[in-house]
Amino acid sequence: MLLLNTLIHSDPEQTVLQRIGDQAFSVTVLIGIAWILWKRQIKLEDRLTQYLDDDREKMLGVIENNTKVMERLEDVLNRSNPR
Repeated sequence: MLLLNTLIHSDPEQTVLQRIGDQAFSVTVLIGIAWILWKRQIKLEDRLTQYLDDDREKMLGVIENNTKVMERLEDVLNRSNPR
């Protein structure tokens, strides 16, 4: 408090306080922008994770179907060409 009173009395035009206020405003704006970007990044990460999970499920389904087709093909080939 003493420091604030000293600044006020030594700086009648309050340029120091104005600069401190400007800096505080700038810091507040930067923190706000960083918070907004952080929230957007989290949303994008969630969407990407969901997309990858869905894609993985689809690919596992494709692999399973291809495996079944290959097994049926092997069965057909074994029946047509018995050893």
